[in-house]
Amino acid sequence: MKKLGFFYTLNGLNMACYVGCASLFVQRQLSDTNSNKLKILFLAKISKGNLFSSLMSVLMSIETELKLSLPPKKANKLIQHPMLQSASHTTQHLYNTYFDTPNHDLLQHGVGLRVRRIGDKRLQTMKTAGTVLGGLHQRQEWEMEISGNTPDYSQFPKGALPAWCSSKKNRKKIEALFTTDFTRTTWDLSLNDGSKIEVALDQGEIKTKTASIPLNEVELELKAGSPNVLYKVALTLQKTLPLTIENKSKAARGYALYQTNSLQFQKAGSVNLNPDMTADQAFIHIIWHCLEHLQANEEMVLYGEDIEGVHQMRVALRRLRSCLSFYKSLIPKKTYAKLYKDVKWMTDVLGVARDWDVFALNLQNMQAQSSPLSLSHQLLEDLQTRVADFQERAYITVRQAMRSPDYSRLLLSLSQWLMQQSWRRKLGTKSLQRLDSPVMLFASQKLESHYQRICQQGQNFAQLNTEQRHELRIFVKEMAYGTRFFAELYPHKAVRPYAKNLSHLQDELGVLNDVNVATDLLNQAGLDENASARHFINGWYAHQHITYLTSLDSACQTFFEQKTFW
Repeated sequence: MKKLGFFYTLNGLNMACYVGCASLFVQRQLSDTNSNKLKILFLAKISKGNLFSSLMSVLMSIETELKLSLPPKKANKLIQHPMLQSASHTTQHLYNTYFDTPNHDLLQHGVGLRVRRIGDKRLQTMKTAGTVLGGLHQRQEWEMEISGNTPDYSQFPKGALPAWCSSKKNRKKIEALFTTDFTRTTWDLSLNDGSKIEVALDQGEIKTKTASIPLNEVELELKAGSPNVLYKVALTLQKTLPLTIENKSKAARGYALYQTNSLQFQKAGSVNLNPDMTADQAFIHIIWHCLEHLQANEEMVLYGEDIEGVHQMRVALRRLRSCLSFYKSLIPKKTYAKLYKDVKWMTDVLGVARDWDVFALNLQNMQAQSSPLSLSHQLLEDLQTRVADFQERAYITVRQAMRSPDYSRLLLSLSQWLMQQSWRRKLGTKSLQRLDSPVMLFASQKLESHYQRICQQGQNFAQLNTEQRHELRIFVKEMAYGTRFFAELYPHKAVRPYAKNLSHLQDELGVLNDVNVATDLLNQAGLDENASARHFINGWYAHQHITYLTSLDSACQTFFEQKTFW
């Protein structure tokens, strides 16, 4: 079997459909007619418009499901939905106990372990680590009946348990950490295309010894067919129900409840493109990568306090927009316009919060540079209190947007669009040929085109007006993201100095933009133009402006004179 260099892979915690480049073969689902479980190798070759192909023999059991959150008061509306009226349904009470060590050793080894109680029956389940993207969870799963309320490790097939569990000493450290107690109503859907989906409504709670949180979610589990159909059903339900994506599994929420200080922001990692990819394969890979980066920071923004969460979500969406911009000529115009508009909506919402965050940090720097006994120090302190109110309002707006059906619809629609490769359907032969060309050829052409735009716009930087400098900043930012997207395709020694100079130029242009944004924020904060604090702030920013204008001219020349790497 030929290795393609681009694979539809399963990585990380909570398992989702994630397009990645690795030495794993892309997997495509098949249904086992003798079981309710999916038996899959899930090989999915993304090539020439055919996303799912190359059926192979069954190797393992994998659960593929889309998790959605639903307000408790809307449960009856789901139950009465026309799509579910003709489907058979069952209701049962489920009580699950999740096991691990207090230090989460199983979790660190990528394993989730639970014992489920259904009446007098006991089922133990082990799920491997996975990723989650666009709400789609996929994970390897082993399930079997046992006689007691604690795990029976002898029942798991050989090789299923991580090596850490082979030690009896280690297994003795494992204990019950938290439980889920809920009522599940399930419907079995059979669609016209032959796909089979189980729809489950779970209502109850997640509990530790000291805390509990409500549980109200809808799971769409794939029994037969393509994962794409899960998005189709979700979008249909969402037309009349306020469904939002739930990226955390019940287990993940239980762990978070057990250890409340575990929130962290996440920066974008390497994209890891492969030279054997086509331009089309690289496009899908990059967009999935941006979505993964976006969703990795959602929890921090919703529940945490570190402002870097908002920053990283905004960066993820800007990276996504930059990728769309690089591929603009190969995406149907109407599709591009709608995608760009939808992504820009959330980017702008995050942008308001980020602007206030940066302004607040600058105020702290100003105050640190002023004498504690000075009038300006006290005035800045008073202004910080006012700015904190605007920050809080901006974060409320961000969280409302993230919990809205519009945000979930954006992620679901974009995920479905990627799986279907819908952009190919309306393209002509020449455009399809460009998509199917080697990614390095495409990358070099696009990087050169963006580079020329920067050179044209950035010459004689000191003579540019504010609008022209802003336009240059956008070009540079897109170029910086593009360089990071395609960096692995070129020699590291050639890319590194170029990327460093580009990043320096981007940062300095960003500082100038902060100066311009500050004026608008001061007006919003209601600070009078003749106020002493405003004079102090204007002076501080004027110094920043002059300093960076001088160094920017030099940074531009350094960038223009360096050798390109493509």
